[in-house]
Amino acid sequence: MKVVYFGSFDEQVSPRVRLLREGLCRHDVEVVECRASGSALRRWSRLAANLPSAARGADLLLVGKPGQRELPLAWAAARLLQVPVALDLFASLWLNEVVERRRVAPESLEARKLRALDRFALCRPDLCLVDTKTHGALMAATLLPGRRVAPQARVFVGAEACFAPEPRVRHEGPQEALFVGTFIPFHGIEVILEAAARLRRETRLRFTLLGDGQERARMEQLAASLALDNVRFESPIPYRELPERLRRADFALGTFGASPTAQAVIPKKVFAALACGVPVVTGDGAGPREALDDATAYLCAPGDPAALAATLRRALDDGPRRREVAARGRALHEQRFTARATGAECVAALERLVKPVARRSRVEVAS
Repeated sequence: MKVVYFGSFDEQVSPRVRLLREGLCRHDVEVVECRASGSALRRWSRLAANLPSAARGADLLLVGKPGQRELPLAWAAARLLQVPVALDLFASLWLNEVVERRRVAPESLEARKLRALDRFALCRPDLCLVDTKTHGALMAATLLPGRRVAPQARVFVGAEACFAPEPRVRHEGPQEALFVGTFIPFHGIEVILEAAARLRRETRLRFTLLGDGQERARMEQLAASLALDNVRFESPIPYRELPERLRRADFALGTFGASPTAQAVIPKKVFAALACGVPVVTGDGAGPREALDDATAYLCAPGDPAALAATLRRALDDGPRRREVAARGRALHEQRFTARATGAECVAALERLVKPVARRSRVEVAS
């Protein structure tokens, strides 16, 4: 099978893009990039100019994350080329910018444009790849309620091979609960801080919040107002250093927001921690339950600082069971979340789009 990986994606900054490509290649899929950046006019012009040669002999177009802005061009081109088009619908532009991050006013022209792009993306491709079934259903129900949408196939986010366990070096002092992220609202960092306030007398535990982003300044102010001496903030570090930093932690914190999106997704930080063999503590929800259970992670009620504090206190007391949870989480990663495993999911979904006759004729020509 030959796939044209199409769009404005940047594999240097997106693990999702890298993992999908690697997963396809591990299953002997020929992947040819047709990628462009810059302004919309420049991007579309370059994509349109480069596509005919890239698509020669291709079985389908796969529009990479974030692909809503390029999908109209890909959809029109796919119809001309008479091949299917799939979209990695990793996230809704409208939900992210208007509802979750609140960076775009709901009634603005920009919000209407984002909603229109999302709606086109939900109904026009031959297939949408989603990170969880719950997230795909949420986007469809929110943006096109009661309407028919394109078929969806789940391909978990997974983690790259650099995230792997190593023997832990015992350290003196309290254990560390580490959050790594970009401080966006649905992460629920205020829940972590309020849980830390409840655990201020728990000398066995301290919290580290690593990263930067939209909510960091406000979270630092909240930590100061709560007088939290068991919380520290760390600056972002290069991606290549994240595996070693994760492995030094005793617990990896996921997301704890109570929004529908927060309860529908499994963030990449969770997959990375599972891969490193670090016990995961994260908010419960239908999305996380598609992959995790109480044997592979510590799940707690979302949006509830008391529940998070109780879960962390229980994890501190768990002893041998905590190591078992981490080991089962790592085994789950090896079974379902490696590039090979997620690649198999992706290939199985894409192959359903490819016409059997076209595949047979290509094999005959090759032989």
